[in-house]
Amino acid sequence: MTDFDIEERISVLFCGENDKTPAKERDSFWFKSIDIQAGITTLSRPGMSVAVMSGDYETEDATDNLKVTSKIIVTLVVKNVAKEKERRRILHPCVKHVVWKLQGNDLGLEIDSLKVKNWKDVTTPEHLAAALLVAEIEFETVYTLTPETEEASYRNLLSIWSSFKSEE
Repeated sequence: MTDFDIEERISVLFCGENDKTPAKERDSFWFKSIDIQAGITTLSRPGMSVAVMSGDYETEDATDNLKVTSKIIVTLVVKNVAKEKERRRILHPCVKHVVWKLQGNDLGLEIDSLKVKNWKDVTTPEHLAAALLVAEIEFETVYTLTPETEEASYRNLLSIWSSFKSEE
């Protein structure tokens, strides 16, 4: 299990975005999966991006295991060209829905249940000019990194490395 698995499970839960979700069913999910870095031009429904942004490590007593505390950021983006008040009317229920669905959820992974930490409006002047409202919700979870899981992660990393050409 990696932090990317956490990201993927949250994305599938809210956006239905994975190889197993038929395209015709993706529109029935609340949020559209978005790439914040690519910029947002159009939104047919509220957008979501998920990222594990940081982690803290602590050694467990008398073992080679590490206790990992990961910080997860769920970014929500809503668009309404009418006015900011309407964007907020859409955003607030979205935030509450995500908090309700994720608080106490272990996503079917070997992690502690997610704990919501806070949410904040991170809208920039550029977002406002594009009629967007952007919010981040922070969650936290804890899991144990064992030598066995580290070995599996290393094999996965070797597989990823093998896909790059030496001149890259």
